[in-house]
Amino acid sequence: MSESPTDLHQARKALGHPKTGLKLCQWKLKLVRVVLKFHFTDLACEAVCLLALALAAPALGQEASRIHSLEAAPVSLGFSSSDGDYHLVQASWNLQKWVTVGQYPGNGKPAKFNDLRGQLGKAHFYRVVTSSQPFPDGLLDREWKLIAFHEADEIIRPKTGRKHTLNLDRNGKITGWNDCNRYFGSFKLEKGNWLKFGKGFGSTLMLCMPGSLDFEFFKSLQSSKGFEVDGKKLKLHYGENAEHWMEFMEND
Repeated sequence: MSESPTDLHQARKALGHPKTGLKLCQWKLKLVRVVLKFHFTDLACEAVCLLALALAAPALGQEASRIHSLEAAPVSLGFSSSDGDYHLVQASWNLQKWVTVGQYPGNGKPAKFNDLRGQLGKAHFYRVVTSSQPFPDGLLDREWKLIAFHEADEIIRPKTGRKHTLNLDRNGKITGWNDCNRYFGSFKLEKGNWLKFGKGFGSTLMLCMPGSLDFEFFKSLQSSKGFEVDGKKLKLHYGENAEHWMEFMEND
């Protein structure tokens, strides 16, 4: 069934155009059919949402697998990746503001995604954005500086002059500062959203000043779960149930 110009205008307005880091012709936005299932005590209802990405760029249609949203349970979906391309999975509460929650190098094989951020709590929408070039505004190849730990009702900030950073490259290596020490290690992106670090980090052995958060920094990274990139901000959820999160800003 054809769409009227009014329908297309409303879809563009709701979903927004791609960011301007790449030329529009380099982006392919994929149609994602999302099935959300909600359980309320004995009542279960199911809603089907078609995200119609009606943009001027070439668009490919595809269907995501079923998504089950069961309160704190991880949301999962699958999609087909294209060989040689790069893919971002983006999420939104309201179809207006989108954040990046998954990143993949295309290999022509089916891609699996699990959203392991903290409790989502609401209906959620997802889309897959594809580019022929690496994304400059995704998770990788950017230096992130720790701003604060958010734990329950407590916010813990590094003392003035202390720095805790991370830089994740496309070869699976992490480097950065942990207060007065340089460190390095490895990581994998499991199912797009799980930033899984190696068993340990190598580090220089300087003794940092009292009040350092160096132990907390490494411990939190090792228990990390899902991530979320919003422009120059990064949230890295951690803890047994991803109930806490680390706040980072891109270090210019």
